[in-house]
Amino acid sequence: MKSPVSIAILGASGYTGEELVRICVRHPGMKVAAITSRQMKGKTLEEALAIGGTAGAIAFEDLATAEVAKRAEVFFLALPHGVAAAIGGELRNLGKRVFDLSADFRLKSAELYEKTYGAKHPEPKRLEEAVYGLPELNRVKIAKADLVACPGCYPTTAILGLAPAIRSGLVTGEGMVISSMSGVSGAGKKVEAGYLFGECNENLKAYGLPHHRHRPEIEQELSALAGSAIRVSFLPHLAPLNRGMLTTISFPLVKGTRAEALEKVYRGFYQMEQAVRVLSGDALPETKRVMGRHGAEMAVRVDEWTGRAIVVVAIDNLGKGAAGQAVQCFNIRHGLPEGEGLDW
Repeated sequence: MKSPVSIAILGASGYTGEELVRICVRHPGMKVAAITSRQMKGKTLEEALAIGGTAGAIAFEDLATAEVAKRAEVFFLALPHGVAAAIGGELRNLGKRVFDLSADFRLKSAELYEKTYGAKHPEPKRLEEAVYGLPELNRVKIAKADLVACPGCYPTTAILGLAPAIRSGLVTGEGMVISSMSGVSGAGKKVEAGYLFGECNENLKAYGLPHHRHRPEIEQELSALAGSAIRVSFLPHLAPLNRGMLTTISFPLVKGTRAEALEKVYRGFYQMEQAVRVLSGDALPETKRVMGRHGAEMAVRVDEWTGRAIVVVAIDNLGKGAAGQAVQCFNIRHGLPEGEGLDW
């Protein structure tokens, strides 16, 4: 049996960071060597997250990058974009392995990053090194990577929902529409009016239209899969949920494609994937079914009246859409079963 890998979680006090902590402290292949947070400095995991046992005594620290680098071999970055790139670059310069949960290393173009996020990329030379951490498409590359850019919830559902159709050539033209609804935790811990209980409860709203910052990332990965430029309409919504994501995708199909043929393509594409389940019959994905679990549920339909496909994807935005995704990538990189430490 392999010895546990020493890991550190930087930015562990956000929703994604907290989810990472809960997974990592019980992961048999990991030894948590450090967790950092300026806001939570000095508090133990038992005090902050009600984690018991020996792990509960681990305390949050506020450490400089050079100092925390001495503690661990592998680093999970649950930090804001911009901050993650600078620290991730410094860790890579020190020879450390990095799994970044921010958006900083997902785009391959520094110019596109600046246009999308409104700031120059702190580590543009590292963009080519980074591997996009969606296991269902990049498993072989992840297994050799030392800098993994783990996709978030919106791109994960969009790419998983469109990949089989694009790979099989069943999509015609552009006209792809992705409508997503995210739980409030997807926005992180923010003290902003729009995320207060009184604003979010019993309220559903669209935002970031028409140029949400995750659209370029979705288009980048789908274009790589297609071998040609892909453009999509991406319509994000904030839903009155603590956690969860439901994405409905519609796209034009090759004329004459029947529902049975489309479902066969999707089942074949994901038949070996533990983390993706294509539902049968009349069943449709729901956020309650995936809450607290690592994995995606998916259903496909054909609207013969319009000649369009409909794909519905549900995930836990903090699981397959964030922390669980990073741990799945960690498992692949370290030769462990992909589901190690995860609740499928």
